[in-house]
Amino acid sequence: MKTLAFITLSVIASAAMATGPVPSTPDITITGNSTQSVSLTSVSVNNNSTGSKSEAFQNLASNTGNVTISGNSTQTVTGFGGNVTNTASGSEAYASQNLSSNVGEVTIIGNSSQFTSMINSSVNNLSSGSNSKAVQNIASNNACFTCQPTKPAGWPY
Repeated sequence: MKTLAFITLSVIASAAMATGPVPSTPDITITGNSTQSVSLTSVSVNNNSTGSKSEAFQNLASNTGNVTISGNSTQTVTGFGGNVTNTASGSEAYASQNLSSNVGEVTIIGNSSQFTSMINSSVNNLSSGSNSKAVQNIASNNACFTCQPTKPAGWPY
């Protein structure tokens, strides 16, 4: 009886995996307005990743991935005197820096306002190493899927 139950469970599990991917639903759903605001004064925001296939993701007042906002969206980054730095180093490294931006499958059912103002400041994004990639978005929308890191076959993403 235990063997029959195990075989039945295995068949059900195999059938579930054989059906293919399920249509994705938003990872983040906001039912209303969304306001994201970052204000920096004489400060540094640093994000660093090192090593083979390293990934550095830096998001300030940004939506990334599969996001749905059922309302208005306001994204603001302001700064005076300082720097925002994102770096990834190593073979096949990837650096993604987003300020007041929407990256990926972002749906806004309303108005969208994106504003970035950095005075006497610097914004730096760097990826170094063979086959490395750096993508920077400032007050912008980016659905460029080829701009995302390259995943080798078999990665669980």
